[in-house]
Amino acid sequence: MSGINRNNNEISNIYSNINSILDKQGSLLDSYEIEFGDSLDKDNLTVPVKFTVVPKEYSEGLTVNIQLNDESFILNKKGTSFEATVDIDIFDTFQPKVVISQNGIQKTESIDEYYDLYNKFLLQLEGYYNGSTQYSNGKLIYKGNIDLRITNTNDTMPEKISIVYDVNGSTLREDEVDISEFSNESYATNFITTGTIDEVMLSANEVLTVYANIQDKYGINYKYVVLRNEVDKNGEPVYNSPEWANGSIVEITRNGKVLNVPNYKY
Repeated sequence: MSGINRNNNEISNIYSNINSILDKQGSLLDSYEIEFGDSLDKDNLTVPVKFTVVPKEYSEGLTVNIQLNDESFILNKKGTSFEATVDIDIFDTFQPKVVISQNGIQKTESIDEYYDLYNKFLLQLEGYYNGSTQYSNGKLIYKGNIDLRITNTNDTMPEKISIVYDVNGSTLREDEVDISEFSNESYATNFITTGTIDEVMLSANEVLTVYANIQDKYGINYKYVVLRNEVDKNGEPVYNSPEWANGSIVEITRNGKVLNVPNYKY
């Protein structure tokens, strides 16, 4: 079986290499490069992206454009290559298309797709509730802590953090977290361990959501859910929680506007 698996892997690699060669042969481009700037425009939350394209063939009158969603940008000729720098919204999903035009004939080729650009520039978050939960006589009792790990990216760092307790969309309590000792160096990781509320009265058809509310230097807010408890219509606790309720989803807003669309499916 080991020999069969090894042979299958070798065959798979051969096919992959052949497909790569065929894609290269069929491409309009000899090469291309996409370079991202290191910092954000604080007002528009855009980042400069430099596109460099080298067509396989060139003759006088040839022009090259980059198509980004509904916008088209002309690339300027520089030696044997064409290049341009475009400001991109970090929350946009886009797949650049190279459009080569000559003598009224256009040829188009799609290149790399980008759909999570904001992850390169915003805070990286991990966290969970580390403890036990008991429900008795309409009361949720907590014994444990909330653990968070926050990593700065480029020049982005947290400026304010609080733990929010929300019941059916209304804030029950909000506790600010001391971050005075946080490192502000790029790519530094800061760790938080903070206690939780001791107990919460929760009646039928009520849901308690506990989340970290984090604000960075750009005024961006991150809602990071670490705990969710629900009581059904019969006053019984619901023990099955969606995956996102245990530290796996981030909702990002700025000035009340939702910038990403998290998947809150159960």
